[in-house]
Order: sequence, then C-alpha cells, then structure tokens
Amino acid sequence: MLTFLSPPASFETHSQKQMKVLISSIIFAFLVLQSCSNSSDSQNENMEANSSLSISSLNIALKPNKNVQSQKLDEKSLGEALEKILGIPVNISTPSNKTIIEAGLANKTIDVGYVSSSDAISFADNEVAEVLVAGQHASIDPQGNNYVGPYYFSVWLSLKDRPYKGIADLKGKKIAFSSRTSTSGYLVPCWDLIKQGIIPEGGSLQGFFGENNIFYGTGYVSAVEQVLEGKAEAAAVSYYVFEKDKHLELEQREKLKVIQRQGPVASHTFCARMSLNLNNRKVIQNALLQIVKDKPELSQSLFGGTLTSVDSKEHLKAPREAKFKVSTLRE
Repeated sequence: MLTFLSPPASFETHSQKQMKVLISSIIFAFLVLQSCSNSSDSQNENMEANSSLSISSLNIALKPNKNVQSQKLDEKSLGEALEKILGIPVNISTPSNKTIIEAGLANKTIDVGYVSSSDAISFADNEVAEVLVAGQHASIDPQGNNYVGPYYFSVWLSLKDRPYKGIADLKGKKIAFSSRTSTSGYLVPCWDLIKQGIIPEGGSLQGFFGENNIFYGTGYVSAVEQVLEGKAEAAAVSYYVFEKDKHLELEQREKLKVIQRQGPVASHTFCARMSLNLNNRKVIQNALLQIVKDKPELSQSLFGGTLTSVDSKEHLKAPREAKFKVSTLRE
C-alpha cells in the first residue's frame, strides 16, 4: 500500500506559493489605493482651505435708501445669506457718504463697500479698494432699445405738463443735479452736454443754464423733489428713480416724464479693500454672485438688478473719461 505523506511545515507546494504571491499582491494594491485615497483627501482638504476666509467677520457698507425700514429688512436678509455661505458673522452698515466708506476701507473697519463707479475710481486711484462685482441692469438705452448689462442710463426728468423734449430746451432754466459727486445725476449728464456740443470743454454750466439756476441735491430724491415742488424745471437722476419703486412713490412718478436719456453709466460696484488677500476677495466675490442667483428678489430690491463679474479697468474706463472731461467745466 502506498502512503501519501503530507509535506513538512517548512515545505510549500507550488500552489501554496502562488496563493501567497496573490495575497501579497492584493495587500500591496490595497495599500497603494489607500495611499492615493489619503493623498486625494489631503488635496481636497487643501482645496477647501483655499476657499475659506482668513478673516473672522465681514463688514459691508451699503448706500442708504429712502425707505429705511425696507432697507433694514433687506440688509438682514443679505447678512443672513452671506453668513450661511461664508460661515462667519456679517455686519452691514449704511454710511452717509463715500468719504466715510473710503476711510473705513483704508483703516480696515470696512471690508467691502457698495458704491458708484465714480467712487470706485477714487478708491482705485488711492489704492484703497478694487472692484469685485458690478451691478447688471435691464433698461432702455437712449435710442429706445432694450439693454441688459453692467451699465445703466441717466435721465432728465420734468413734469408731464412741461413742453421740454430734450436737454437743449433747458437753456436758461432752473435744473437740479442729484449731487456734485453723483455719476448718473451729475457726471454723465454733464459729459453728455460736452459730447453734444451744448457746453464746450472748459465751458460754464451757468453759461448755459443761467446764473443761480443750478441746484445740487443730496441724492436722487432731493433733486426730483425740486421738480415736483416747482423749484426746478428738470432733474438729472438714474433711470431707476423713474422706472422702479425704490426711491419715489407711484403717485410721484406718475407726475413725471423722461425728456432725455444719456449714458451708458458704469453700474455701481462692490469694492473690496486692497488689504484683503486675493483668496478672501475671490471667496467674497463668489458668495455675492451666489446670492443674486439664490435670492433674485433681494438682489432687485438692494441693487436694482443682479450682479456680475467685470474687468475693473474696462468697467471704469468710460467714467474715468467722463470725470476728466467734466473736471474742465466751470461753475
């Protein structure tokens, strides 16, 4: 009888060797995959870190609106939405003028300010802040065409019963500008007077409108009130003062008409202080763009449209030229 003996423990069959090699290969492959997974996790963590903020809170300055109660509600909604996206406290204030905003950006008590393109030029020239995003509006251009983009238009308003059909009809008449610093309520209307040849470069505003016939307001509403009260024949303001219910009551708007449009006017911008690092600026930019997608009604109420990313130099090119030309005018 033949007896088959089991091999000793120190001896392995060919099949057993193959099995050990296979198991070793599987273990090695697992370790490699695990290492890659850990590396990928590490990269993801780094990417998340790059999308986080290095500031503990965000301070935003908005321009005040006539309807204080409505703006307070909008500010609360904006702050809560930003806090949810950014994961840090958001404080919103409404300084009375751009000088306060510029000082806050310079001393780091304000991180982001929502200001006109004229203000944005001043901030950029003083190396205080740069444009993050700009407003995007739907409007009607001077030729009567529908327009959507990061510009809007300035208008001259008068009472409906007045005979005026254009700015040339206002020679020698009392008029109101929104303020001396307003882009749509002063800068662009004056630039248009120069472009039309109504007032030459280096000329005088009073030479056309008449001595003591020019009123400078403290904002859009103050200029329009001069017209409604019969103290001025026309007022230069932004188009949305007439076309939207943000500044005037319906009863007031129904008494007015547009006698001329001019522009385009570079839209208002969110500017971030220069001392914020690039990553912080990008994260805040993305958060603002996300909010206008998620909350279109809030965006319309606060900004008169949506927001969009723009090339800062290109966006401020036209108002820079306007600012230069208008600076040559005499009172």
